[in-house]
Amino acid sequence: MLPFTNQAVLEGSVLKPVEYRVTATGRPVLFLELEHLSQHPDPDPSLRMEVCMPVMVMGELADQCRSLLPGMVLRVTGRLNQKRWVKEDKVRWGRHELVAIDVVILDSQEENHPKVDCL
Repeated sequence: MLPFTNQAVLEGSVLKPVEYRVTATGRPVLFLELEHLSQHPDPDPSLRMEVCMPVMVMGELADQCRSLLPGMVLRVTGRLNQKRWVKEDKVRWGRHELVAIDVVILDSQEENHPKVDCL
């Protein structure tokens, strides 16, 4: 594979309770959905940016992010991934996901959640 750049940073709100699992090999994995809503002056000031992105967090970072709750605002840094498989000699593509390498809690809708790094 060629060394192309694949980096993404997304800020948004956790939509629903996180799903925490441990793989058969004992590796922690956490799944969440992050909702981002914004408007930007380019390319068109009236254009709303709306994204609901699945996020996968693995390893020690998954353990540290188990207490994330819906409504918390996060900054997730990571890489984009998309499942791919071949069926009937055709390449099929699944949904995109953001594979986290860093998660920072920016804010929450509830007063009792402090701003902390998950890492």
